[in-house]
Amino acid sequence: MYSLELRDVVKRYSSGGEPVVALDHVDFAVSPGEFVAVVGPSGSGKSTLLNVLGLLDDPTDGQRLLNGTDVTNLSVAERTTARKESIGFVFQDFHLLPTLSAVENVALPTAFDPGDARDRAASLLDRFGLGDRLDHGPSELSGGQKQRVAIARSLINDPAVLLADEPTGNLDTETGSAILAEFERVKSEGVAVVAVTHDPLVEEYADRVVELTDGVVVGGVPAEADADVGGPGDDGVDDARRIRRSTASGDR
Repeated sequence: MYSLELRDVVKRYSSGGEPVVALDHVDFAVSPGEFVAVVGPSGSGKSTLLNVLGLLDDPTDGQRLLNGTDVTNLSVAERTTARKESIGFVFQDFHLLPTLSAVENVALPTAFDPGDARDRAASLLDRFGLGDRLDHGPSELSGGQKQRVAIARSLINDPAVLLADEPTGNLDTETGSAILAEFERVKSEGVAVVAVTHDPLVEEYADRVVELTDGVVVGGVPAEADADVGGPGDDGVDDARRIRRSTASGDR
């Protein structure tokens, strides 16, 4: 069973009275413990795809499934609940509240069911190497630290899927590599990871790369093909990814 799946999805907008097809009969799926990078030129439909996957926007036609359940036509309240329970988001500009500390930002998604939220938030920050930054505000954190806070916040509700929009876009190469290593750790725990990106480094870390052009999927190994080469974490996949990274770095 896929963590998240789109079947023949179409998304149309109206711009200036003219119809715009942002997604054109898209099939997409990501499995538990798989890291998929979505690439393509600006205006290709990547952000629309991420919004539809994340239940922030509804498809015009087609079907959307979350953990095998049809979530195509949920009410606003139902979508909110589904996102809270199953989907974590990492935004390009972090979206941290400047008046809250790191630990308060991480605990924020649990505001309506706090429980032991601060303890869980502190544990996540410690896991990401920020145990000594719990009470620091965003203005006191580096770009990489802010991104780690954003990732910790996305995981506070134990999601099945992690969606990231340009997760390394604001970071230098060294920090970006560290963030992607965190994504690898997350997926090793069975979380499905989808990252929209222009960064070739993200492609090197991904198990699979899906390319969009004019709202159409034009490249990317179908998820079903993973069974032929071994699932995420299998030696064949890991070896192939190590080769791609070595080639990219010039290491022969």
